[in-house]
This record gives sequence, C-alpha cells and structure tokens, in this order.
Amino acid sequence: MSKNAKMLLQLGGGFFGAAMLLYTLDQQMLALPAESSPAPYMYFSIVVLFVLFGVTTGIFRNQAEDAHNQLNALSSQLQEMQQLLSVTTADLEQQVERRTFEFSVANASLNREIAERIQAEAETKRVQRRMELILDSAGEGIFGLDTDGKVTFVNKAAGMMLAWNPDELVGQEHHALIHHTYADGRPYPVSACPIHQAYRDGKVHFGDDEVFWKSDGSSFPVQYVSTPIREYEKLTGAVVVFRNLSVSENPVLGASDEQF
Repeated sequence: MSKNAKMLLQLGGGFFGAAMLLYTLDQQMLALPAESSPAPYMYFSIVVLFVLFGVTTGIFRNQAEDAHNQLNALSSQLQEMQQLLSVTTADLEQQVERRTFEFSVANASLNREIAERIQAEAETKRVQRRMELILDSAGEGIFGLDTDGKVTFVNKAAGMMLAWNPDELVGQEHHALIHHTYADGRPYPVSACPIHQAYRDGKVHFGDDEVFWKSDGSSFPVQYVSTPIREYEKLTGAVVVFRNLSVSENPVLGASDEQF
C-alpha cells in the first residue's frame, strides 16, 4: 500500500471514529432531561475535536517529514550525480585535449613526412633529369634492359643510330627489334645473345663482329659492351653501350634532330 493511500485510510478512520463519537454524544444530549446541563457532553465533544485535530496534524507532519527526507535524499543523489558528471566531464576534456595533442603531433609528423617525400621526389626528378641530359649528351648509343630483355631507357644517340624514336623503343624487346638476325641473314636466337647473358650470368659481355638492325630494315656493324645491373646483390637488368663501326666518326655528332 502506498503512503498516500495509507494516510487517507488513517484520516478516514479518524474522522469516521470522531463522527460516530460526536453522533453518540449528540444523541446522549438529546436524551437528557430538561433540567440536566449538557456542558459535560459539550466539553467532551470539544476534546474529541482537539484530539482529531492533533491526530490529523500528526499524520500530516509525518507525511511532511517523509517528503522532506525524500527531498533531502534526492538532493544528495543529485549532488553526487553532479559531482560524478563534473569528474566525468573533466576526464573527457583531458582525453579530448590528449587526443587533440596526439593528432596534432601525428599531423605535424605526417606533414613533415609529406614535405620530405615531396623534396625527395623533386630531388629524384632532378637527378633523373641530369642523368637524361648526360645520356643524351653521350656520343655512344646507350640503352637499358630489364630481366625480360625489354628496353627500359634509350639515349638520343642510340635512337638516332637505330632510326627509332627513343620513346617507341621503351618497353619493347630489344633482341626482337634490333638484334634478331646475323649479318649473313641467319636468325639470331636470343638464348645465344651475349647482350642478354649479362643479366643472367652477372658478367660483362662485349662484341665487335655483329650487327644491329634499324627500323627501316637496314643494318650496321657495331661494337658493344653489355654490363649487368645489380640492386642489393640481385641482377635486375643490363646497360648496353654501342657504337657504329661503319663510319670513322660517330654520325650522331653531325646529325640533325629533324630526323625525328
């Protein structure tokens, strides 16, 4: 039973009892002879009313005290929750500040890494450009091969001597394009090609009794040196340097760029 229902039951019982008692006193007063005084009944009725008032006041006082105690308990709980909320908020703020600092450090590190990478890429491009200028300035033909025999780079002199645009040779199989046939017309198998042996056995190979074939189908005698390329003790290709033996001077020096 709830406290409110219990209080109403107590009040109802008190008022009912007082009403019955007053009703009984009233009947007693009506039954008195005319010469008798009703004062004792009246006083008793007043006492009953005072008792009823006291009981009612006590009941309401108890209810007020219970309500006050509940309010105090709720207030204490609210204060505890506020303290807990303050502690939690402070902890979250510290975590946010720590994470923000960590993100700032990580972001700064990332920005530094990006800047270093951009700088490294720029330096790589600069070195690559210098190498290209050096290769293009060389009088001999120079080209690189990977381990599949495909051309990785070609300098300007090699392209002019072979009558190929250097960009067209990159990615193509060297042997199939310019070293596929002996001078007497016999097919030249790639397995017998000393140039390609360099990136297979790791040795330097050279020759001066073979021919290279141009894009127009003509050929010229060459002298070449094929040197293996190693990266971390692993063969990754070869670089080939050659010259045209059919002319006393390298034709590249007097050739015009208008051929291409």
